[in-house]
Amino acid sequence: MKVDNVFDKTELLQHLSTAYGLPLQSITFFPEGEDSYGYITGSETGEKYFVKASTSVPDTCLQVASLLRHQCNIPGVVAPLETRDGMLSIPWQDFRVSLFPFIEGKSRWDLWKVGKDFTDIELSQTGALLATIHECSDTIASDGLTVAKYDLPLRSELHTVLETSVRKIPSQNQYQKQLLEAINQHRPEILQTLDRYDDLGRSASALQTPFVVTHGDPTPGNLIFDTENQLHLIDWDGVCLGPPEKDLVSFTGERFEAVLERYFTERQGNISLHAKIFGFYIYEWTLNEIRDYGTKILFKNDDAKQNEYDWESLQDYLPPNMELMEDGIAAVRSTLTQYHNF
Repeated sequence: MKVDNVFDKTELLQHLSTAYGLPLQSITFFPEGEDSYGYITGSETGEKYFVKASTSVPDTCLQVASLLRHQCNIPGVVAPLETRDGMLSIPWQDFRVSLFPFIEGKSRWDLWKVGKDFTDIELSQTGALLATIHECSDTIASDGLTVAKYDLPLRSELHTVLETSVRKIPSQNQYQKQLLEAINQHRPEILQTLDRYDDLGRSASALQTPFVVTHGDPTPGNLIFDTENQLHLIDWDGVCLGPPEKDLVSFTGERFEAVLERYFTERQGNISLHAKIFGFYIYEWTLNEIRDYGTKILFKNDDAKQNEYDWESLQDYLPPNMELMEDGIAAVRSTLTQYHNF
């Protein structure tokens, strides 16, 4: 959940209307998401669009999404619209702002919140969409696209969070105090998790598997079935060249086979997936959550509600549950043996 920014949305709306040549007349904050600010905007003629304001999304990510949608003709990819000047984003204060078609429907996350989930058929469609995206890798010009490394992104931020728990910071609010106490208490488990993660990274790197264009974050909030039951994949901020496991790890669990079977059917050639690479990303998720929420609470947030949300979200990862993660790797390995992949 995001707390809204204080910048003038009326000015932003006018700026967007001019840049995109659209008669936009309303803008409403959309509280989902983590690092960017989202808004739903409506036009005089009834069309809806999604506005995304971010300080960290490279134009390359937007370009790849556009190429996948238009050059590879993948309708499930929700790509940014072009401005009247053919640009995929516009500057606004400290942000780059993009405009997207608004997908009317329910995300997997929406269903999870009410105790429901995608059907096996819908999960199968998800596997097919990811396979189609990965198959387009040779078609997409990848110059300037980030290449995934088997190393923790922003590792220095995690170490800063760990170091801060020892040296303290002045004028702590209640959430900073709770976080520092928890980090200090669970430091051994975090460091053990990091050691296991690095070991998996070395094993994954040694496999030298082919990289593909990956979405990077096909998590429940980014998968939406619209009112006509068509699947859409949104939020291409993390697109990069990486192993296919980077995308598929989001579906490991009880119904992994529903995604995996269709994925293998749609991919061409002899595709191998590896439990150690899945394990690397399973561990990376936990470490990234500790790093991300820890950094926000200690150094970025200036809103009590945002701190409260971030602190509650962090509870699932402190202390890191290595037993659960190892069980997840074992389950993936067992599933992959059905497809003669290891």
